[in-house]
Amino acid sequence: MEEYIPFFAAVIGASMILAAYYTVRGKDLVYASGSLAILGILNAILVALLGYTIVAVFLVLVYVGAAVMFIIISVSMLGGGDEEKRDEINGAFAGAGVGAALFLLLAGTGLYKAFTRPSHLSMTKVSEILASDYGVVLALVFIALAATLVEAISIARKG
Repeated sequence: MEEYIPFFAAVIGASMILAAYYTVRGKDLVYASGSLAILGILNAILVALLGYTIVAVFLVLVYVGAAVMFIIISVSMLGGGDEEKRDEINGAFAGAGVGAALFLLLAGTGLYKAFTRPSHLSMTKVSEILASDYGVVLALVFIALAATLVEAISIARKG
């Protein structure tokens, strides 16, 4: 699996460039915020490949939460953005390209074998490890997410 890390990093880096481009160039604020959420997830995947899994989980929770927050703020305070034009041909090409890339990634690297559930792992054991080793980190993450949720609700009610 370690021999595929440079390939994964290159694919993730190219995907991050595309997501950043769509974040900046998006005409609709909702789509731009969605691209920002994808960029945050890709960033967290790259950090997880470096071995910092707890930091990656925190990045996903905070950045995706922040992207959802940007959606709520932009739509409730500013309204929608410019009207998006539907382009079926480009959408079909983009969907086919993403599907082909995922198929090649899973089939070519044998990564699909990683999605089998280990027989020696139980949810009780995982929860015990999380509670004993990462209890403080998880508490901070949950508090941060709860604060973001309360802020989103208060902004949506004012709008």
